Amino acid sequence: MLSTVYAAEAQFRHETRQRVREFAILESIRNRKEALAAPMTLRAAARQPVTWPRPIGVKLNVSSGTAVCV
Repeated sequence: MLSTVYAAEAQFRHETRQRVREFAILESIRNRKEALAAPMTLRAAARQPVTWPRPIGVKLNVSSGTAVCV
């Protein structure tokens, strides 16, 4: 009898987690559709990178503004 109750509780917790996950997915889909339906002026512009990507071992020399191998 106790194992039946435990199994029912475990199933309930599993279904609850599954339902929460599905609601989160549906909400993200809804938010995406709303964002895509908004005019381009209201969409958030992509941020421009602040620095340029540097290969490993290259450092910017602040005094002269040139790249120096380290």
